[in-house]
Amino acid sequence: MSHFAPQNNLFLAWLWILLGFVSGMLLGLFFHGENWLGGYTSFKRRMYRLGHISFFGLGAVNLLFYFTLQSLPADDPLAGLASWAFVVGAVSMPVCSVLMAHFPKAHLLFAIPVLSLIAGGVLTLQFVVQSGGPQSPDPAADASTRAPIHHSSSADGSGATAPKQSDGGQLSTINHPTTLTSP
Repeated sequence: MSHFAPQNNLFLAWLWILLGFVSGMLLGLFFHGENWLGGYTSFKRRMYRLGHISFFGLGAVNLLFYFTLQSLPADDPLAGLASWAFVVGAVSMPVCSVLMAHFPKAHLLFAIPVLSLIAGGVLTLQFVVQSGGPQSPDPAADASTRAPIHHSSSADGSGATAPKQSDGGQLSTINHPTTLTSP
């Protein structure tokens, strides 16, 4: 687990979303059959539906994890462990769903994705709390790097200003509020 790249979670997220579409299309080819996989409420058909929806749900979890890491320092080992836990959970959930559809006595296999996903969630929460939350830029340092913006007043008295180019080559328009007077 020494290799950690949040891009793995991003790649898996979009692959899982795509597989959700594909698996939905494949299931949709047969869902009209009233007795397909034992009927709509059968255990086997429910397990197939769980596998299908897990592609979307766990793709979204991996995508959210990726974006969480974008605002936090990702050099913490907890981030690497959480990343792999989410990958293992996402990969094993649809596999376990299909296996259990055909071998119901294999229900203990669900411990693999469930415990992996719980571990990923706990580790991510711990990582977020330890890191102090999202890292925001220092406003003082940010302001010193921007070029000044100059404005000119409007001639018609409306309070609107015309765009004026600053020293940095940027255009800006600021509409100043007009004073309201009561009659």
